[in-house]
Amino acid sequence: MNTGGTNDPAPEARKLSTEDRSPKPEERELPTGVAVLVTVLAAVCGALVLLLVLHGLGWTAPGLGWLVAKGAVKVGVGGTVGLVAALGWLRARRAERRTDAA
Repeated sequence: MNTGGTNDPAPEARKLSTEDRSPKPEERELPTGVAVLVTVLAAVCGALVLLLVLHGLGWTAPGLGWLVAKGAVKVGVGGTVGLVAALGWLRARRAERRTDAA
């Protein structure tokens, strides 16, 4: 039994050459700098959340804990806003390249 299996292409597909078939979707990779930035930002935000939890449990010096928590919130919010702004900028830059290439 050599026909009718799942490896056999449909009759319509047999007529198409490999160029006529739908292309593979474009792979999107982050540039190395962006990947490093996102990783560092995630690590910093994670550390800051940990500091906030420790402050909430009272495991830090009273004045220092408040300052660290206040700074953690500022850096966490600023980092998120910066990340969103950077992603928007990259998206706009890619859109410009696509319109220039077309």
